[in-house]
Order: sequence, then C-alpha cells, then structure tokens
Amino acid sequence: MARFALAGIPVVGKRALHGGLLGPLLGGLYIGRRRALDQLGASVRLAQAGVPTPEILAVGSRRVAGIFRAQAIVAREIAGARNLHELAGENLSAARRREILDRAAGLLRDMHDAGFEHADLNLANLVWGRGRGGETLFVVDLERGRFRDAMSVGCRIRSLERLVRSCEKWVPESRRPSRREEVRFLLGYARGDRALLRAIAAPLGRYRSRLGARRLAWRLRALSGGRLARPPE
Repeated sequence: MARFALAGIPVVGKRALHGGLLGPLLGGLYIGRRRALDQLGASVRLAQAGVPTPEILAVGSRRVAGIFRAQAIVAREIAGARNLHELAGENLSAARRREILDRAAGLLRDMHDAGFEHADLNLANLVWGRGRGGETLFVVDLERGRFRDAMSVGCRIRSLERLVRSCEKWVPESRRPSRREEVRFLLGYARGDRALLRAIAAPLGRYRSRLGARRLAWRLRALSGGRLARPPE
C-alpha cells in the first residue's frame, strides 16, 4: 500500500491481493481485469445508496505472466483514518464508545439494506475518519463483496458473525463491548424491527459460544508470534 497525491488529492494506492487459502498460492495474481473493476462498481453503487466508502479514483492492471495479471486500486485517502481495531485499543470515553457503536450499527444496516454482502467484514475494514460532513465511519476493502437482490436474514447473520469473530480474535477481553453495548448495537441495527432483532440476536449469541476452540487456537498462534497472530491491516 502506498500514499501519494493524484492531481493534488491525497490518495491511497493498493495492489489487489488474494486472501484466505489462495493468498499464499496466488498472492496478487488474477485472471482478467474484473476484480478491480468490480470493486469500483461496488464503491459507486454503495455511495449512491448513502453508504460511506472511500471514492475510488482509478483502477488498473498489467500482464504479469501468461494469463495472469496484477491489479491495483487508487482511492481517496480518508483524513485522520483509524480503523475500529485501532480504536478498540484506546481509552475511549463511554460516550465515544456509544457513538462509534451507533455509527457502526447504522452503517452495517444501510449496507445490508443496499443489498451488499461484504466478503471480509472485520474491525480493520470499518474506518473512522473525517468525511465531507464531519466525522464518518467508512466501510473499506470491498474486494470479493457482492450485491444481492435482497439480503436475507441468514446473509445478515453470516456477515455480522464475521464481525463478532474479528472482535473476539483481535480485541482483548477487557476492551470488547460490554453486554449492554452489544444490546445497544443490535437495537441500533434492528431500528425498531422486533422480528429482525429476535432473528439475529439468538444466532449471534450461539455463534459466540461456539468460538471456544478457536480462541484457544488464536492464543497459541499469538504465543508463537506467527503471521496469523497479527491483526489485519
């Protein structure tokens, strides 16, 4: 990732990289040009739906080897950017924590109502910074996300489970949202829809209770100091 100016505008340039199991195998190699172009289209569509996401100013690709291409994306830099993983490590006031929780709940509800399923919803991909209207929470890293005709309850739950897993994995227990804050977040996401609240609250609680074995694995990785022990960037 590189920071520079494009026509006097502060921007961030980033190569597209595979995640998950394909990451070590393919790295930044892709077939075709669609990955960066699809992310541009998703950014425009989310912005039109009122979902804050950095404006993508340019995308490009070049041939690397045979059918494989490298792709890059240049987006407007978020002023004062700090992701929620970073903020979770700070001594924030109770009022500030509530503000961030409320913004996160509203952002995710708007994103889901727009039909977008983020492929990697974690704390590092929710970024607090300054937008045109003041302090804003942005969703970033739209790669591999997809729009659906309608976001079912099951899709919403799976998306929120990724966020729960991220919080449980990277944030020390003393810094995680309290039960009262979790309820506040769910109420903010539901926006008075009691049926939706009931539909998502119980599955998310059960999902957290099943993370015991993973917590042990995460601790072992942290002790080993391996790559997987570090939080996402």
